[in-house]
Amino acid sequence: MDGSETAPPTLAVPSGLVREAVGPERTAVVWSHEPLDALLDALTAAGYLPVRLPPSETTVLVDVTGPPSLLLVAAETLDEPTLRTLDALRRSSRQTRVVLLAGPASASTHLLTALRAGLSEVVDPTDPDAVLASVLARADDAATGSRVLAIGAHPDDVEIGCGASLLRHRGLGHCVTVLTLSRGAVGGPHASRRQEAVNAAVSMGAELLLGDLEDTRLAESSELIGLIEQAVAMVDPTTVYVHSRHDNHQDHRAVHVAAVSAARLVPELLCYQSPSATNEFAPTKFVPVDDTIEAKVDVLARYRSQAGRPYLEPDLVVASARYWARQLAPRTRYAEPFEVLRSSGTSD
Repeated sequence: MDGSETAPPTLAVPSGLVREAVGPERTAVVWSHEPLDALLDALTAAGYLPVRLPPSETTVLVDVTGPPSLLLVAAETLDEPTLRTLDALRRSSRQTRVVLLAGPASASTHLLTALRAGLSEVVDPTDPDAVLASVLARADDAATGSRVLAIGAHPDDVEIGCGASLLRHRGLGHCVTVLTLSRGAVGGPHASRRQEAVNAAVSMGAELLLGDLEDTRLAESSELIGLIEQAVAMVDPTTVYVHSRHDNHQDHRAVHVAAVSAARLVPELLCYQSPSATNEFAPTKFVPVDDTIEAKVDVLARYRSQAGRPYLEPDLVVASARYWARQLAPRTRYAEPFEVLRSSGTSD
């Protein structure tokens, strides 16, 4: 993958599911002292939400809406504070594509500074058509990029089992969809758990498909398989994450069996660990999540109605990731474990 962002699928949501979150908006942030009205119009026509901001205010936007899909940096803004802001943004968000705006004269003047900042893609801001062509140049790559479907029986299952890995996918520019099949009414207020699931998906930059099957009564059935099959057809994932069959919770086992059947043509199928997993859970794949473990803790904090659950305590979440990272030591400090049912070797 080259870091270009994959657009979410636009097929209709299957009957029995509701799209509660649509994933990240395609935001284009422009750092420039010039108005650049024609450029902003061209970005809007390309399906972006363009925002002109000084670099110092961009971190506030990122905190509220998440990293932008596109960052256009005018050459004249490349002072030391801007370079520090750019470096921080790029370290936290590998999916943000950064393009230098520079005409022929300013490009030569600021070339060394631009190279120092890692900006090798340069377009002329006075030629909106050239900017638009550059922005759209990777459309074919994005269309064939990685798409991830993470399936859970209840709100918070996916986030606990593979939340840091999903954040890693988003950091690589992959499209992420969470499919949660019940609203977890047994574990807390129905409305609260729905809102918490939405908040968590938004914080991960993921699409959320939410079902309303009866909590604790999910059954291995053709209906459950069919519902997941429809979600798989809609998302067309290259990777699916789901519960392990080695689990004491009957809903988790039912979802595992149904998903294995429904995702039989998906290139990569991985099973995550739940708090109710048995000792038979035997992972063979360990995903390094040093860069996203803290963000996972923040995502889990959205589930306020579950705050009393010991397995959601930040110290335990981090300690578990630290434990599994021993498989990758000394290169990695934190990891999430997965049983591999099928692997294409292309999930990264």
